Amino acid sequence: MIIVRKTLLLFFLNLLVGQNWFQIQIVERQFNQAVVHYNDGRYATSETILKKILNEESGDYGEPSLLLLIKSQIGLIRIQSAKESTRQFFEKYPESQYLKNVMESLGDLYVNEGTYSSAYRMYHRAKKLSVEIDFSRKVDLKIQRLIQFRLPDSLLDELLTTEIAPEVRNVHLIAKANSQILNGNPDDGALTLNQVDLGQLSDTYFPFYENLLRATYQPPSPVMMVGIVLPLSGKEGEVGNAFLTGFYDGEKSNTLSKQRLSILAQDSRSDDLEAIKVAKNLAKLGQVNALVCPLDNQSSIAVTSSLASSDLPIILTNPQQNDLSEINNLTYHMNSTVSMQGRVAANYAINELGLDSLAVIAPADKYGEVQTDAFIEEVDRLGGTIVATEWYSGSPKNLRRQFRFLRKVAFNLQPKEKSVDEALGMEIDSLDALFDISADDFFDLPKPKKSKMSRSDSSKVMLSTIQGIYLPINKNDLEFLGPQIPMYNLNTKIIGNEHWQDQHVFQKDNIGPHLKGMSIITHFYQANADSTNYEGELANAYYRGFNTAHLLTQLNLATQTRQSISQSIQSIDFYSGNGFYYSPEKENPHVNAAFQILKFDGKGFIHQGVFHGDSLKLVSIQNP
Repeated sequence: MIIVRKTLLLFFLNLLVGQNWFQIQIVERQFNQAVVHYNDGRYATSETILKKILNEESGDYGEPSLLLLIKSQIGLIRIQSAKESTRQFFEKYPESQYLKNVMESLGDLYVNEGTYSSAYRMYHRAKKLSVEIDFSRKVDLKIQRLIQFRLPDSLLDELLTTEIAPEVRNVHLIAKANSQILNGNPDDGALTLNQVDLGQLSDTYFPFYENLLRATYQPPSPVMMVGIVLPLSGKEGEVGNAFLTGFYDGEKSNTLSKQRLSILAQDSRSDDLEAIKVAKNLAKLGQVNALVCPLDNQSSIAVTSSLASSDLPIILTNPQQNDLSEINNLTYHMNSTVSMQGRVAANYAINELGLDSLAVIAPADKYGEVQTDAFIEEVDRLGGTIVATEWYSGSPKNLRRQFRFLRKVAFNLQPKEKSVDEALGMEIDSLDALFDISADDFFDLPKPKKSKMSRSDSSKVMLSTIQGIYLPINKNDLEFLGPQIPMYNLNTKIIGNEHWQDQHVFQKDNIGPHLKGMSIITHFYQANADSTNYEGELANAYYRGFNTAHLLTQLNLATQTRQSISQSIQSIDFYSGNGFYYSPEKENPHVNAAFQILKFDGKGFIHQGVFHGDSLKLVSIQNP
């Protein structure tokens, strides 16, 4: 009987152990799913899974699940929910190994909330709770970015009074010196930096310390705080980081600047909703006087719409399809709009080149349609003639149909052959018809044979009746399109957009010699060899950042206010940057209307000048 009882007891124990093991596996699988969703930015899904775990028996996964819930709620900008979850964590796990992570998350929460003094405190608390080098470096980077917010002297003086650790005091001193310099007191900043113990200064802060030290030697100047919403992570992260690097370099590129910039960059994570949240938070900060947005078309629309009731000037640095100042009248385009590119191309063709009969070959997408429609409307307004419009889908690997149609149009545009009598200037009297003329009066001459031109022969005839072809191609289209143009013997002026600026393609023997004389209309042109480590689109992003920052340092500001910045941008007459020019449209001061004209001479691009309105302005080229 005893043996039976022991057997039953062991059976039930094994059953319980098996159930517990099975439950742990389920929780572990759910937690791992929540981690994946969080890392992919799906915070709402992560939050749902974590709440389910915490409502059941979570075991050892209770602490990490609650921590990840806090982070998910911060990602969703659910401030109160995150604060409540944080309070629960402190109650349940007062000695948890994850306390440092909770403090770090609280710092992130306060940054999103705009309470930077609290965020500064939380990050320092997080550092003191950890001895891990990687974690400390990560938090140091956040502290360094936070210092740029011009932290109040009262906070820093308080922390310096109570802090005795030299490495921490160094950070407080650097933060204080930065605030003093930004407030226009470089001498006070120099005295504060003199107190820094360089032997105890972290490598993370040393470059920033050196920049501040150099700034103390500059004369006092006003400081304008600029917020930047840009993708520093996600699919557009690489482009965003290139822009930010250029922006920093542009800010410190000129010692003759009229004001310095205090830069506050926030990551949109390559997500429209995140861009809106970040932009709204920056708009709430009275210190931020302008918002720079190197965003794509969709994100730009989202941000400008969300800030329509704000008084914050928005500077869009990427080319946009449409004028977004129609949504928000404080929006300014550094790189014009796609539709304006089409209008300017038409003006250049008609007013500068004197062309009349024009054709268009364009991609059949939104970009091509907007640009082509604007080109056609402007040509019509100026009295020119569009003789053909052809479209292509996808990559233009074979445009035989489009070019053959242009040749057919060109043939039809040729003047009809005159009769012999008209050619000789003779007039035949109608009385001549009264006389009978016999064929017998003439020699029996053989009838001339009519030569019929073959299709291959006709394609060799050079046609010049279409005076110009506008080709507003997409990025990466040139390598397919370039070799096809010479094949169709059209003696015409080719006018292209910025996507034609590929020196490598033009150097090919089967392309370059045949495109000699073509014109390119673009916002940016770098004549000299690139001194940066960027290429292609990354180089373009870098210089957009560089020129935007440099332009802002040159604004004539009556006061350091949002209204003054907006008025100053509208009053710019002509700004010359590095391979870039800015001159707003007279009728609409929100859009840059300055375009550079490049001409291909068979070997390389020759800068012709800047086309603005309806005229070409000769300027000297500047490059970094």
